[in-house]
Amino acid sequence: MMKPLGIILALIVYALPLTRAAYDLSRVDVTKIPPAAKTKVDFARDIYPIFKEKCISCHGPEKQKGSYRIDTKDGAFKAGDNGFNIIPDHSERAPIVLMIAGQIDEMLMPPPKAEPLTPEEIGLVRAWVDQGAVWPDGPIPEFIKKVDFVRDVQPVLQKSCLECHGAEKQAGGFRLDQKAAALKGGQTYGVVIKPGDAAKSSFLLIVAGKDEDIAQPEKHQLGAKQVELLRRWIEQGADWP
Repeated sequence: MMKPLGIILALIVYALPLTRAAYDLSRVDVTKIPPAAKTKVDFARDIYPIFKEKCISCHGPEKQKGSYRIDTKDGAFKAGDNGFNIIPDHSERAPIVLMIAGQIDEMLMPPPKAEPLTPEEIGLVRAWVDQGAVWPDGPIPEFIKKVDFVRDVQPVLQKSCLECHGAEKQAGGFRLDQKAAALKGGQTYGVVIKPGDAAKSSFLLIVAGKDEDIAQPEKHQLGAKQVELLRRWIEQGADWP
């Protein structure tokens, strides 16, 4: 007959494969996490677009880093390799919030080379968790995120376009630092931004380096995500305050 100590050891050995390594939250500084948004959060409108844009490529149907996926309700609320990531009502202890806020060094989301979430996006996710992490059953309505010129578009133009199309230099008689001038077009380019009609806006081909007549320096060519951002901005009316 097995002695009590032997039984206990056997149970521990048996249980080890079933346990999951937990995140080390002892070094987390909650004060460094952006505050929760002070608005009622709608999952389909506010949260799922963030997951879709920033998370699902690594935690979706094709790839599940850490054995975790966030494209479905069942997957999001199941434990991954390191335990549960969503803790309703407690954003300060929810690993998903701590990871997107850069507070768990070994598990940054998204990875360092990817585009991080903005403080506003982190605030929305945090508010969603604090408000109960409500994820409705059934298909999620498709919401097209509104592109904000100052937040989304202007930084792209400043980094990749204004060196040649700004106040000091206007290649082809075209400048992109002023709304009126940008929509007017230039001597060489003509009208390249047509609000509401991305298909007829040659600006997208130019910045992607795919216009056969206008060569775009390789260092200023935009990637697919940036071109898609500009496409959505133009399609939504090219709003420029």
